[in-house]
Amino acid sequence: MIAITGALTRGARRATIAHMRLHLTLPAALLLCACGGPVRVDLEPASVRLFGRGQAAQIHATPREKGGKPSLGAPCAWASSDPKVVTVAGKHLDATVTSVGPGTATVSCAVGGVKAELTAAVRTVARVTAPAAVQLELADERRPLALAVEVRDDEGAPVAGRLAFTRCQDEEVCRGDARGQLWATGAGATTATVEVEGVSAAVAVTVKDVRTELTRPQVLKKGYMEDLEAQVRKREAAEAAAAAKAARAKAGARP
Repeated sequence: MIAITGALTRGARRATIAHMRLHLTLPAALLLCACGGPVRVDLEPASVRLFGRGQAAQIHATPREKGGKPSLGAPCAWASSDPKVVTVAGKHLDATVTSVGPGTATVSCAVGGVKAELTAAVRTVARVTAPAAVQLELADERRPLALAVEVRDDEGAPVAGRLAFTRCQDEEVCRGDARGQLWATGAGATTATVEVEGVSAAVAVTVKDVRTELTRPQVLKKGYMEDLEAQVRKREAAEAAAAAKAARAKAGARP
């Protein structure tokens, strides 16, 4: 405790007051230093790569103090440099990055004056290539034809593992599926479409019927039903005549 007495000169009083101010200010400065704060922010993962629109990835931020200790209670302000590529939404230290369109954007987390960034890349299907024309055979044993489909993204890089959907304009000639295959259903010609995530290619399809008589449906000739009915009536009349003859013979044989 510093006491100011009346015996001090004016200059001594000024020096004493300045000394007191220093002692009063020093604890507050020490308190501010002791509080600390984040000096960096770690993001996990360090980058995000999404394929297709509407895909999502989770990211987590960890603010750290000077010694590397996590800074508790420091919320993160999330932002995207290009919302046309990705959007980011989150609370506190966790966020969700959602793809919107092809391109590259920066996702940032700001805690006070400290900021961390990661790169988010979005790729989409841009081109689908399939055979211009194919020929199918409608055989006794039904087997599909797997189309050779090539998919490339907006940067021209090949894309693997995407579902290829096929469909035919005339399903009496062929039918498609969700595996990039075509199934013959009848002789003729039509156009098939191969689609991968909204991008499509057209394929001309011709089907040849090579079934044997065993499985090929029989074509009914004109008058076939009339001939069949006549044959049935003739057989029934013959059976009736034979039965009548047998009855007469049995009756004549009686004593």
